[in-house]
Amino acid sequence: MEFFTTEKVSPSTTKIVDITGVAVFLVEGRERAALIDTATGAGDLRSFVEGLTSKPLDVILTHGHCDHAGGAAGFERVWLHKADWELACSRGGMEHKMDYARYITGKELTAQDFAPDRAGDYLPLEPGQRFDLGGLTLEAVHLPGHTQGMTCVLNVEERTILFGDGCNPSVFLWEEESSSVEDYRAELLRLKEQEHRWDTVWLSHGPTQIDKAILDGVIGVCDEIIAGTNDWQPFDFMGRPLRIAKRVENYVRADGGLGNIVYNPENIFASR
Repeated sequence: MEFFTTEKVSPSTTKIVDITGVAVFLVEGRERAALIDTATGAGDLRSFVEGLTSKPLDVILTHGHCDHAGGAAGFERVWLHKADWELACSRGGMEHKMDYARYITGKELTAQDFAPDRAGDYLPLEPGQRFDLGGLTLEAVHLPGHTQGMTCVLNVEERTILFGDGCNPSVFLWEEESSSVEDYRAELLRLKEQEHRWDTVWLSHGPTQIDKAILDGVIGVCDEIIAGTNDWQPFDFMGRPLRIAKRVENYVRADGGLGNIVYNPENIFASR
């Protein structure tokens, strides 16, 4: 079974897509390399990455969900925001990885197809932390919302940023670890203050690149939710009967706009 495919998406960066369609990004400088996320853990990601680079490697996890942190056990130096350490343990285990892969692929993978659960500690990923790869600098940009530890990764010199699950066409804010819509909106406005630092936005699911106007689009959806003027349409994920703010057709917004949010109607406003 072929678990990974690759695509060169910038002079420094190779996109690696696992069998479930989630993307991780290998960034190489002159001296070091960094792997952003580890996908679901299906397949031997470490061996695959070692076939692409021999440089010393750090792993940066955007957040603790199993489709991004599932392969972390294969690597020594793994950085993750402390707010998601417990989440990575509770939601990144074998059962969650297998359930997710089954839902996405329709295939019955076994535990032997996955990296084991991570036993070691993570290194604390701090907001603003920089990774000098030699001629390239990656910077951690904290964006609480999807999870409390959610972190975007900015490639300073190439002016690209991985929003990942933090700000995308279907932001998930419905889980216990998610922020209220109001708190999330405040974080998006703080992120917008740095918008001059990037030209290109990358995602972890679906197409690699999206218009940087996605940030304004998701802020606008937050405004509609808070005002009570959104569409509030049915949405299914892994058998859960959820709701999405803006009506979709074939997984895109019916009105042609950018950005959407699946949210908890009981968690719209910040606690006072």
